[in-house]
Amino acid sequence: MRLTLSTKLSLGLALTSATILGSYGAWQLQREETELRRTAEHNLRLLGTAVQVAVENSIRDEQVADVREILEALELRDSSVDVLVFDPKGQLQANSWGSSQSVVLVRQALQEVDAARRPEIWFDGPRGLSNLIGVFPLRDDQGGSLGTVAVVWPLDVLRHDLNATATTAVLSCVTLIAGIAGVGWLLSLIFVRRPLRRLTDAMRAVEAGNWTASVPSKGSDEVAAALSEFNSMVRELERARRKLIEAAEAREALESGLQRLDKLVTVGQLSAGLAHEIGSPLQVLNGRARAIAARSDLPQEVRRSAQIVEEQSDRIGKIVEQLLSFARRKGAQMSEVDLATTVRAVVDLMEPEARRRRVGLEFDTSSALPRVVADSDRIQQVTMNLMSNALRATPPGGIIRISLTGASFGENGGADGSVRLRVSDTGGGIPEDVRDRIFEPFFTTWAANGGTGLGLAVVKSIVDEHAGLIEVSTTAGQGTSVTVHFPSAGARSVVAVA
Repeated sequence: MRLTLSTKLSLGLALTSATILGSYGAWQLQREETELRRTAEHNLRLLGTAVQVAVENSIRDEQVADVREILEALELRDSSVDVLVFDPKGQLQANSWGSSQSVVLVRQALQEVDAARRPEIWFDGPRGLSNLIGVFPLRDDQGGSLGTVAVVWPLDVLRHDLNATATTAVLSCVTLIAGIAGVGWLLSLIFVRRPLRRLTDAMRAVEAGNWTASVPSKGSDEVAAALSEFNSMVRELERARRKLIEAAEAREALESGLQRLDKLVTVGQLSAGLAHEIGSPLQVLNGRARAIAARSDLPQEVRRSAQIVEEQSDRIGKIVEQLLSFARRKGAQMSEVDLATTVRAVVDLMEPEARRRRVGLEFDTSSALPRVVADSDRIQQVTMNLMSNALRATPPGGIIRISLTGASFGENGGADGSVRLRVSDTGGGIPEDVRDRIFEPFFTTWAANGGTGLGLAVVKSIVDEHAGLIEVSTTAGQGTSVTVHFPSAGARSVVAVA
C-alpha cells in the first residue's frame, strides 16, 4: 500500500502529538495521584491525631463510654471510615462499625507502632488505592502504653476521581490528536500535495515534448520557490535545446560544405589528370585529321572521315576544357584567422561520430595563439581529413588528441613563428612499407572501406598552398601523429618539406 505525502505528514503529526500529549497526560495523572494521596494522608493524620487525643483523654479519665460516643459520632459523620481501639495486648476494645477485614489489615502493625511510639500510615491494596490506614499509639501521662487506635479510610472516592481524570485526559488527547492530524492533512493537501501534483503533471508534459509547460507558483514559501525554479529550468532547457538544434544544423551545413569541397578537389585532380593524359594525344590526333582533310589528292570518303575525326576531337577537347573550368579550384581566400575557433568547429562536428565509434576526443589549445593568414574553409578541410583518418585507424576505447600550440619552423635551420596543429591517435600506426607513399593521390590502404587515396594528398596540397609544413610520426602498434605548421601572420614563407 502506497501512502501519499499528505497521509505521511498526517500520521507523523498524529504520532508526534500522541507522544507529546501522552507523556504530558501521564505526567499529569501521576501528579494528580500524588496530590490526592498527599491530601488523603494529611486528612487521615489530622483525623487520627484528633481521635488519638480524644481516646487517650477518655481512657485516662476511665470514661469508656466516652470512647464509644466518639466512635459513634465519627460513624455518623462518615460511615466509610472505620476506627478501631486496641488495648496494650492488641485486643480489640471498640470500633466504629466492626469490620473484621479492618482488624486483619491493622493487626500486623500494632506491635511495631506500640514499640516505636510513633504513628504509622500506609496505603494498602493494588497500586495502594484500596485503603489508607493509620495506626496511632495511645499513651498515659507517664508515657506508658494504653493501646493503639487504628483508622482505616477506604479510597473509593480517590480511585473514582483518578479514573475520571484518566478518562477525561484520554478523551482530550484523542480529540486533540484527531484534530491536529485532520488539520495537518488538510494543510498538506492544500500547500504540498496539490502543488506537487501540478509539478508532476508539468514534468510529464515536458517529458512528452511540451517545452512550454509551467507550474503556477504563488506565495514565497519553499514549495513556491521550488515551482519557480522548475519554471526557470524548463525555460533554460528550451533555450539550450534550440541552441543544440541550431548547432546541429550548423554542423550539418559545415559537413555538407566540406564534403562538397572535398568532392570538387577530387574532381579537379581527376580532371587535371585527364587533361594531362588525354590533351597531348588528342592534339596530335586533331592535327593529323586536319592535315588529311586538307589534302585534295585523297578520295572524298577519306577526307570526309578525317573531317569527322577532326570535329569529334574538337568536341572532346571542349568537354575536357569545360570539365576543367567547372572543377578548377578557386584561389584561396586568405585572411587573418584564429585557428582555435576554426579547428574547434571541426572537433565539435566530428564529436558525434567519435561517440558513435566509442572513441574519445581531447582538444587542447594554448590560451594565446598568434593569428595566421589562411583560408578558414581549407584549414577546416585539413582538420577534417586528418581527424577522419584518425577515427578510421583508432579502435573502440582509443583516444584522439587534437592540440594547437605556438611553435616555430624553418628551412635550413632558420626559425619562424607558426601555429602547430597536431592530430594524434592510438591506432595501429602506418606500415613501414607504405609510409613514403601516403601523400600520393589515389594511394590508399582503405580501398575496401571506401577510401579514395585523396585525403592526405588534398591535405598536402593545401598545406603547400599556405607555405606550411606537414610531418608524420608513427609507431607500429602505438599510433600516428600528424603535425602541421601554419606560418603566423608576418612570418616569412617557407617551402614545405614532405
